[in-house]
Amino acid sequence: MILDALILQSKLFLSEDMGINIEEITIDELNPDKLRLKDYTSMIGTGGNLNLMIIISYDSSLLNHLVTLFMDGEEVPEEELVEVIDSVSGETINTIIGLALPTFPNRGKGVTITPPITINDASNIKKYKNSKIVSANITTQYGVLSISAVGSEDSIK
Repeated sequence: MILDALILQSKLFLSEDMGINIEEITIDELNPDKLRLKDYTSMIGTGGNLNLMIIISYDSSLLNHLVTLFMDGEEVPEEELVEVIDSVSGETINTIIGLALPTFPNRGKGVTITPPITINDASNIKKYKNSKIVSANITTQYGVLSISAVGSEDSIK
């Protein structure tokens, strides 16, 4: 299942690469009509052999900690902060999807990936017609990262 691959790579990225303790992972068993977004959200679309929208949504406290780690503790000037936060958010989703790609159907062959986009002024995403939303929450000591995939029933499996 696509969500399993995304959870595994998110967990490995957070714990092994970033040194962040994972407290709990929960999977949303429901098929919601809409996805509630957290403080910061990045999205990547996949196409070709796998048509999905993959969404990572962060509590601001977790994303701020990731920014500190990416910047190696260096102070970020106020006028550059939004750009750096967007960059870290995009780099995080790029990394997770890049690592998960070989575990996608057909080992990710024939799958195209869009550049990440950041959306911070939306509170939810609604599914369209027969699409399905699968989602998981990864709770850390710094906050929660939600990872979701939106697509057809066949794509989500």
